[in-house]
Formats: sequence, structure tokens, C-alpha cells
Amino acid sequence: MPNQTVSILGLGAMGAAITARLRDTGHDTVVWNRTAAKTEPHVAAGSRAAATVAEAAALGDVVLVVLLDHLSVREHLDPVAAELKGKVVVNLTTTTPNQARATAAWAAEHGLTYLDGAIMAVPEMIGTPVSRLLYSGDRGAYDAARGILETLGAADYEGEDAGLASLKDMALLTSMYQLFSGFIQAAAMMRTVGVPAAETAREVSAWLGAILPHTELFAGVIDSRDYSAGQSVDFTRAAVGSLIAASREQGVSADFLEPLLSRLDELSATGRGGADWTSVNEQLAIG
Repeated sequence: MPNQTVSILGLGAMGAAITARLRDTGHDTVVWNRTAAKTEPHVAAGSRAAATVAEAAALGDVVLVVLLDHLSVREHLDPVAAELKGKVVVNLTTTTPNQARATAAWAAEHGLTYLDGAIMAVPEMIGTPVSRLLYSGDRGAYDAARGILETLGAADYEGEDAGLASLKDMALLTSMYQLFSGFIQAAAMMRTVGVPAAETAREVSAWLGAILPHTELFAGVIDSRDYSAGQSVDFTRAAVGSLIAASREQGVSADFLEPLLSRLDELSATGRGGADWTSVNEQLAIG
């Protein structure tokens, strides 16, 4: 039977799912939410409610922070630094890498044990085999809370840099939204001839399932930075140009595709049309 008390700050959809999972697996849970009424169902199910963040911090051995954004994290944690001493603070709020590093630096200044986390799951997935959470920062904090963290899903420790979990989270979400944008574009194109989005979704899922392993081939090229072979920039420019033309012919905007074509045009115009098209990766660095 777990003997650590877990305080959860924030009972939005994710905080509520995390609380329910911990409670269902035998953990003593304390909940706090800005709107106190949201604590009531959890109290009825066996959690304890804290009237303030300070009270929640004082009652918990591990404090999970599941708030809206970085500003709300600092708004609620800064005033209770004293109460958080001796606790393990795990921030599961979605923040940028530098925001995660800033909170970790604040925690270090106050002598707090702090770990940053990123949730690669939707609330319904918490506690299931497909739930994955990323953590970075203080290894001691990770080890101390690991049993609790693994209750929520696979608990991957990324390294001492507190921004690493957020960075990987943001990178993977970037690929997700680009993928979903492609589906939305495809659905808009096919809808012009009466094909339901559900049918296009099935087609896209099958196609992407077959083609996604090519990312490992692209990765080898990008890591080697040898762009002398492979599908050329100029070939890919023509292919993407055709996709844009086809979309416009159907009366559908090609806004999702045009930034890629612009990058390829730039490579071609500067004499790199014969290079592998994945060399567009080199253009993405700012400065």
C-alpha cells in the first residue's frame, strides 16, 4: 500500500484524471482547485480537499502541479515556497523548455526538490498501457516520486536539463499537428467531390502507416548531414507544387503546404536544387 500523500493542484480534465488514477490505486490524495466546487466529487470519492495551495503543499509528500500554463504555475507556487520545502514538486503543466528551466531555477534558489514533466497522453489514457509521461531535471526528485509517476503511465527520465521533457513534448506535438494538418487538407480536398472525412481518414491512416517508417531513413540523412543523394529538392518542389495546384483546382486553400514550397524554392534558388530535400532541415535554425 503506498504511504506517500500526493497533493494535486488543479482539477481540470487532466488533473481530475490523474487524481482518480492515484486514488484508485490506493494513494492518499489531497486536491486543490481555484474553483472549490471541482473538489467535491473527489472528496466524495475519498480524496481530501485543501482550502488553499499552502494547505495542499503542507499536506502532501509529493505535489503534482497540473495548472493552465506557466504564469499560473508561478502565480500559485511562488507564494508557498516555504511550504514546499521538503516536498517533491512535479510540474506537469504544459510549458516551453525555457519556462521549465526558469521554474527549475526558481525552485533551486528556494532549496526545493523539483522535477519538470510533460504528459504525452489525453486524460482518458492516464494509467493505461499507452500513457507516457516525460520527466527532466533533478534525478533525485524523479527517483523519490517514481513509484507514483509510474502509476500514471510509462515514466521516462530524459536528463538533468529541466527543459528536456518539455522540448521532446513540444517536438512530438509539432509532428502531430503537422500530421493532423495534412489530414485536414486531404479531407477538404476530397470533400469537394463528396467523399466523407471518415472515408478519407481511413485512407490517410492506411497510407501513413505504410509511409511513416521512412522517417528513419530521413533521420539517417539528417544526422549525417550528407545531402548528396536521395530525392532532390527540385523533384520535391515539383511534387509539392502539383499538390498545391491540385488543391487550388478544387477550390481549397493550400496554406498548409506553401511554407514547405517556399523553403524548397529558397534552396533551389541558391544552387542546392540537386541536394536531398530533407536538407530543408538546415534552414530551420534561427540566427
